Amino acid sequence: TLKQKLQDFVKNIIVLHGGMKTTVRKEMITKLAEIPDTEERLIIATGQYIGEGFDDPRLDTLFLAMPFSFKGKMVQYAGRLHRQYRGKTEIRIYDYVDANIPVLLRMHKRRLRAYKALGYEEIIP
Repeated sequence: TLKQKLQDFVKNIIVLHGGMKTTVRKEMITKLAEIPDTEERLIIATGQYIGEGFDDPRLDTLFLAMPFSFKGKMVQYAGRLHRQYRGKTEIRIYDYVDANIPVLLRMHKRRLRAYKALGYEEIIP
């Protein structure tokens, strides 16, 4: 799993996905809240669990690896990063796309327009 591949690099990994029981998901949210600010944390989540209703103002980086093109969803995900928190000076979104698949590339181009409307700067490696 992705968690297994990253566990040697990140001390605290929280996984949230659709197959979780509500009690387990609540335990993970509690565990996340208990992680001290001085320790790194990584949240691996499907969109429905990091979207509406999720709140951790410490978040400053988002890696998107799923296809979608709805601007409202982009605004919602980016909004998770824009919450004020002491010491947070920069936010970043890394958006991955398989440009060899036309429908995914079109979705990505729509997201790029949403990023621009939100004031983000596109940086291509």
